[in-house]
Amino acid sequence: MVKETPFSRNFNALHLFLTGGIIIPAYLFQTNLSVRVAQVLLFAALSVVAGKRIKWTYFIIMVLSITFFNLVTPLGQVLVTVGPFTITSGALGNGLMKGFTIVGLVFISLFSIRPDLKLPGRLGGMIGRVFYYFERVIEGKKKVQARRLIASMDEILMELYAPGTTQEAVASESRRTTAAGYVAGALLVLGNWALLLV
Repeated sequence: MVKETPFSRNFNALHLFLTGGIIIPAYLFQTNLSVRVAQVLLFAALSVVAGKRIKWTYFIIMVLSITFFNLVTPLGQVLVTVGPFTITSGALGNGLMKGFTIVGLVFISLFSIRPDLKLPGRLGGMIGRVFYYFERVIEGKKKVQARRLIASMDEILMELYAPGTTQEAVASESRRTTAAGYVAGALLVLGNWALLLV
């Protein structure tokens, strides 16, 4: 069964998935870092409303690590110099933009993809299951460990793929989108596309 949330009550799983898909191009075309950060916070809030557990430390480390490795290539005005290491405005801005971009895409997938998502056709079924497993891995209690990368990933996937439970988890019945769902979806899509004008 799908966990009862405002999203599950007001959105059909396919309509919610399409809403997320339409938002992605507007999000990726955004070049203003402040707006990008605001979008990421919005998507994070929507993920919480959708009933998803967010591991904030994981996402903070992701943004910081991407930004750090981007600083290796100096670009633009020098902000700080620490020994041989130079932090430039361009490298810092590009690193933050890349880091927040990836985190935001994960948050979009977390709020817009539900276990009851059914895409048409055999390929659609396979894609739906991939999204389902991705969501379970992100939300899972167990973590991928660098020291035992393959073994830890195998444990997580084996836990998810318990025989006889996968199809029932994915194939629960989806509800229809309510009037409130259509309005909320339209505002979300139009709002994110309008932010391109900022």
